[in-house]
Amino acid sequence: MLVAALVLMAATIVVWRPWDPVPDELRDAARRAADVPGVVSVGVTGYEVTLDDAKDGDVGRAVAEVMLAEGLTPEAAREAAALADAQLAAAKVTGVRELSHATTVHAGSPRTVHGVEVYPLTASVAEDGDASAVEDAYVLWQAGATRVSGASADTPDGDALVRLAQTAAEREIAASLRTADGTLRYDTSGRVPDAAVARLAVEAAALPGVASVSVGAQAPQGTVVADGVVLGLQVDLAGPATSPETDALTRWLDDPRRTVGGAPLAYTLWEPGYETSVEGWVARSAPPEPEEHTVPLPAGVEPWPDEGRDGPAACAAEDLELSLSTPDAAAGSRYLAVLARNVADRPCALDGVPGLVFRSSGGAPQRDVTVEPSAPGVVPGRVVVPPGERAMATVQWRATSTTNDPDVTTVVDVVPVPGADPVPLTPTSPDGGDAGGLDVLDGAEVRVGPWVQAAEGWS
Repeated sequence: MLVAALVLMAATIVVWRPWDPVPDELRDAARRAADVPGVVSVGVTGYEVTLDDAKDGDVGRAVAEVMLAEGLTPEAAREAAALADAQLAAAKVTGVRELSHATTVHAGSPRTVHGVEVYPLTASVAEDGDASAVEDAYVLWQAGATRVSGASADTPDGDALVRLAQTAAEREIAASLRTADGTLRYDTSGRVPDAAVARLAVEAAALPGVASVSVGAQAPQGTVVADGVVLGLQVDLAGPATSPETDALTRWLDDPRRTVGGAPLAYTLWEPGYETSVEGWVARSAPPEPEEHTVPLPAGVEPWPDEGRDGPAACAAEDLELSLSTPDAAAGSRYLAVLARNVADRPCALDGVPGLVFRSSGGAPQRDVTVEPSAPGVVPGRVVVPPGERAMATVQWRATSTTNDPDVTTVVDVVPVPGADPVPLTPTSPDGGDAGGLDVLDGAEVRVGPWVQAAEGWS
């Protein structure tokens, strides 16, 4: 009886499959997807009900992995991935009114890295069924990449990286590239790589005193170009910035023969520890200084009425209610906005830049803080603020380490218009509490923008 009971229990467990929640309808869809030419196998690796709704039907999400044959052309790989994904998208699960899914595509024989299987090729099908990323991945793989993961590709060496950059440029693939040893990287930031820039990076990486080279959308501080992006070389030096090797590298980069196309190319040389850097432009071809201009409004924002210089009078201090936005951060920079609401019963005009003083917890001003314009060429413009509306001025500075518990800025004194008394403001967190201070410390460089019309979502 005991043996019979155990057998019955085992059979029952197999039927219930309590450890495997994948519905049979999804399994059937996976089997149909596996029959697509060029598809080796399909597995539903995850399924969950994201919303229980006994009345109208649940909402679920599935995760599937599709293995493709290695020898497919890129176009055939895209078609096979799209057809397999379509079978999964067409699955109807009993009791589920809405089913979303994510399809990841693999190809090649995997290897185990830290207990995880890593495939030579991994790409995703978009939610709308577009499998272009799979085609691009096959192009890069068949062009010599040792591993392709999404829009990133590894190459065995620098020469292979240049060849891959050429292929990506010809096929207009926005791929980020790197050598297997990590000493050479080309981060395209969503743009098609420039093979000439890749070649220059490879040549620079081979010079004495160079530890590694990376290419990305970066430029010396304060640089502004027409489309807001400029490529730059970041060189990690093996020795100090004052070494003979660094001097020779700088001369090599400054040589007019190093010009790459018609676009300016910045460089930054970092010595070990990133304490000291040398900045410049390849072939000394810095972009021209931008013409003076006011800050344009975002697209779709209707400007406030402006009756000209004979219109509303300038705002007085008592016309304005001041506040600070919640501090924000991105890519090593910090951001803040000073807000000025017109509390008068009439429009008034602002034309200038607010005065700022950054004070520590003891009330003393931070020493040697340099205040610069928000960007080269930006000048104040007259903005007429209607009653109840807010003007804003942006504040930006580079992130600074606070590991040694320095005396951070806890209060910002704001002078909204010339001659006004300073208004002390405390930075706040998103929940309205104390933000814990700002890392505007002694010696900081702060970029402050002019008063402009505030717009929803624009900071």
